[in-house]
Amino acid sequence: MTQRQPAARTVPRVHPLARDRVLAYGMDCVLYFGLAVATVPAGLLAHQLGWGGSRAFVVAASSVPVLAATLYATARESGAAAATWGKRRLGLTVRAPAGRPGAGRALARNVVKIGLPWTLGHLVAIGAATGGFETGDLLTLAATVVTYPLLAVMVGTVALGAGRGLHDRLAGTGVERVTPAEPSSPGLGGARAGP
Repeated sequence: MTQRQPAARTVPRVHPLARDRVLAYGMDCVLYFGLAVATVPAGLLAHQLGWGGSRAFVVAASSVPVLAATLYATARESGAAAATWGKRRLGLTVRAPAGRPGAGRALARNVVKIGLPWTLGHLVAIGAATGGFETGDLLTLAATVVTYPLLAVMVGTVALGAGRGLHDRLAGTGVERVTPAEPSSPGLGGARAGP
């Protein structure tokens, strides 16, 4: 009688571009942080005028840097370089089936990648600051329940397997390394080929 060996477990492989994609996003987040900091004077003025006590105003005001970051990334990824500042620095580019993504694909991609998680995070933070957890506020609780699994799926789909993030899958895009044979646009001079 032969013993059956347990089936070998397949461990998902980390995508070769995962590290550079995470680093590029981190670089871009420095710019996005700058957008958020630029709204601080307006926030201080709004607080002085008494608007800061309105949860609706705080939610609306907190969406300004989110919208600006989403539109910035959309413009850069649908532009000539098809890459944000961080992606250009690391030699990455966004591609669609026909080449450079158009504005529609780039917008869909960045709404899912930037707009949705950042907005959900703001809803959780604002809800927490206004007692949403203590009072059982449904918006605060729902945003919390959705935010963390969404982030896990987004990071997991970029890092593992085919390396196409949830935002890439929904928008029909992908991220590739710029090869030396490709014509470079301004700002790609430091792009490096290979992993």
